[in-house]
Amino acid sequence: MTIRHFFKLALLPVAIGQALTAQAETPTTSANQNDQAPSSFMTRFMNDDNPLRLDFNVGDHPSNVQVYGIIDIARTSVNHSLPENYELPNNFYPYNGAKITPRTTSRTEWVNGGLQASRLGIKGEVGKLQMWDRDFKFMYQFEAGFNPLDMKLHDAAQTLADNSGTNANSSVSADSSMNGELFARQAWVGIDGGKLGRVSYGTQYNPFFEITNPYDPNSKADTFSPLGESGTIGGGGGISENSRMKNTVKYGNTYDVEGLGKVNYAGMYQFGNTAGTSEGYGYTGQLGFENSVFGVQFAFNGFNNAVKAGSAAAGNPAANDTITASLYNTEATLIALKWTPNKEIKFTGGWEWYRLKPSSDRTIKYSKLFDQTVFGGVATSALQPGYKQDNNVYYIGASYDFSQRIPALAGLTASVGYYATRFDAIDGPTVSTNSQGKIDTWTSVIDYKINKRVDTYVAYTNNHFSGDKFPRST
Repeated sequence: MTIRHFFKLALLPVAIGQALTAQAETPTTSANQNDQAPSSFMTRFMNDDNPLRLDFNVGDHPSNVQVYGIIDIARTSVNHSLPENYELPNNFYPYNGAKITPRTTSRTEWVNGGLQASRLGIKGEVGKLQMWDRDFKFMYQFEAGFNPLDMKLHDAAQTLADNSGTNANSSVSADSSMNGELFARQAWVGIDGGKLGRVSYGTQYNPFFEITNPYDPNSKADTFSPLGESGTIGGGGGISENSRMKNTVKYGNTYDVEGLGKVNYAGMYQFGNTAGTSEGYGYTGQLGFENSVFGVQFAFNGFNNAVKAGSAAAGNPAANDTITASLYNTEATLIALKWTPNKEIKFTGGWEWYRLKPSSDRTIKYSKLFDQTVFGGVATSALQPGYKQDNNVYYIGASYDFSQRIPALAGLTASVGYYATRFDAIDGPTVSTNSQGKIDTWTSVIDYKINKRVDTYVAYTNNHFSGDKFPRST
């Protein structure tokens, strides 16, 4: 862990300490009897919805600030894997498969993020800001992803550099939208105008990411659901780095349709994913409808010169500790459905299509990307002019809440889902069949929430690879 990473991560416990101090100094009384003795901090922490929230006033404006987080550690066994990599958000990556080398064996290790990646964040708002005879709220949220096993920030780009050159296939590695920045998960500020909607700017989730969370039958489990493991299909519309859109302005709104449900819509524009340039610009849109029984969400996006990082030049010692940068133009659509016929069972499913195309610019100079040296100092289009590749992801499943039938089992849920990821052949003047393949995934999760702060679970996933894209040697 570098001094730079340690300093960054150290900022968050300071914020937590301030919030804890503020909470300890603020007496909490019973909702029914003001003269009752204040409850202990630990009692509030275990039972309150927002135990680390501090309410205060800025002049005449009601305000609040809240520190929050998740620590998720699991004991995980994988039957075919390279050594785990603790800088990757998914320390094991079974959905990605593993090249067959002497280092590919069955492994059992403690990992971060079985259900959800560990994180620490701070968010808040300042209310009743008057403008045009309306009340507005100023809002903000900053969130960091880290591994509690070694206290490192999630840094997928570092895992790619670790596997470049003569170090190829030395550990699990993948590209991601989290690459060593402190607030890589979220970092935005915005204005909420109530019925007028909300406008925000910064690093924000792609609507694909937000939709697949509640519409994944296994709740987007980070180590067990393909939608949780892979930002490519679980948020980025074909490129993992686009799961979180940087330098992005977003407008979103939700309104009630009386007696029917709620309609939501949103639009985003990314000015560029590299500071000081317009490379990687893109747009997304979302439209949905939900009520207590039925829900449907639709989203689309498109990116130009989207950057995908990778390991560099296997076997070449000159490529050690560097990465590659490939360029794509992409377009994608997603439709997701849910049906809740009663309170205990919920059915969900969806279909995502994305197309990879040659980038608008054949090459773009990149000496550095995500604080890593780019091998050769240039990003190059991954596809030649006239070529494209279509890809489809289908998923369906159900979850069951035992508490609705058996109150003694309150907090216990079970879910199961099937996911089919199909990679078409790269199509163009000639057809590349070695890019064609399929991954069939079955996943089940049993989750028991002991209380509002403690959660336990067991999960199982099976990934079956077929087609020319996944030969026996890989």
